[in-house]
Amino acid sequence: MKFERLIEQKIWQAVDGNLSGVTPGLCLQVVHRGRLIADIKMGRTWRYYDLASLTKIIFTVPMFMQLAEAHNTGRRAEPRIDLTASVQRYLPDWPHKSQTVREVLSHSAGLASWAPFYKKMRARQFAGENERRAFIKKLLFQIPTGSKRRAVYSDLDFILLGFLLEDLYDRSLIEIWQNRVPWRQKTPSLHFNPIDIRGRCDKRFSRGQYAPTERCPWRKKILQGEVHDDNTWSFGGVSTHAGLFGTPDDVTTFGKMLRASWRGQSAAKFPSTAIVRKFTRRAISKNVGDWSLGFMLPTEGKASCGRYYSATAFGHTGFTGTSLWYDPKRDLLITILSNRVHPTRLNRAFISLRPKIHEIVVESVD
Repeated sequence: MKFERLIEQKIWQAVDGNLSGVTPGLCLQVVHRGRLIADIKMGRTWRYYDLASLTKIIFTVPMFMQLAEAHNTGRRAEPRIDLTASVQRYLPDWPHKSQTVREVLSHSAGLASWAPFYKKMRARQFAGENERRAFIKKLLFQIPTGSKRRAVYSDLDFILLGFLLEDLYDRSLIEIWQNRVPWRQKTPSLHFNPIDIRGRCDKRFSRGQYAPTERCPWRKKILQGEVHDDNTWSFGGVSTHAGLFGTPDDVTTFGKMLRASWRGQSAAKFPSTAIVRKFTRRAISKNVGDWSLGFMLPTEGKASCGRYYSATAFGHTGFTGTSLWYDPKRDLLITILSNRVHPTRLNRAFISLRPKIHEIVVESVD
């Protein structure tokens, strides 16, 4: 396709013909006005990618959409949540009184960005999954909170949301993912690869089908089909902040469901237009940060979606080199999957390339 060749040519120009110096390869899909207009693979690519923090918007955020919608409509047949209520209302042992669910979703609850839980967990032997979850909870609940004056993008926020989900559904996260996510039927190959308490990974597909990520210094191997995120690995490979694996088609299909609902074409198995629009519009003031309820918003001058996406755009990135962004004004959805952390996260060149790819696509569409 002429359009695809044009985009490829411009990306090669952007990396001076040396894509391998930025990332081993990348997959790019572009949906304009609901139609797939580009499906590009460059460099070396694989079928399944570690989606990293895209887990937040593909799994966790839609679950809270579902819970909030149940609260708004008064449905009694399923769990529900009031976003304006305190976290303590649902988790009585949470030690901080002032945080609301809404603040946690918008990264404005004062929690730190990250903590190295995996270091303390590696030093322990667990009798089973329940003991492992109890230890994670203990570590998280001991962390003090800080100021709410500035939003801090935080994995801890989403780990906390995981405990909320488990408590509300009275199920483990993997059981919630397998049995309480109705829109999964359209993305059947999205999956977690659980890790047992002895560190053995149950990969759904053969190792060679997964994009390799980092040569991990403490796991002492190149990770391929095992989650890259250190904490998620120590949690058992399943979390609300990372852990999902999937194909470019999976991510784009999810994005198209999100798009359809935002545009008033929501299906019965996906949250409604009203709740999707509520979650994707600005949730905090600009002087605090650029966040909706779980989605990134374009930050002027340094947006990962480049210069051209409108202020109504929303999306997310993943540490391994993944992203999904949608601009309702342009009706333009862009999925990028890569394994830019292979063999090391120290190569950060892809972080500069990603906004350029978005700009190249917008310019080419225009």
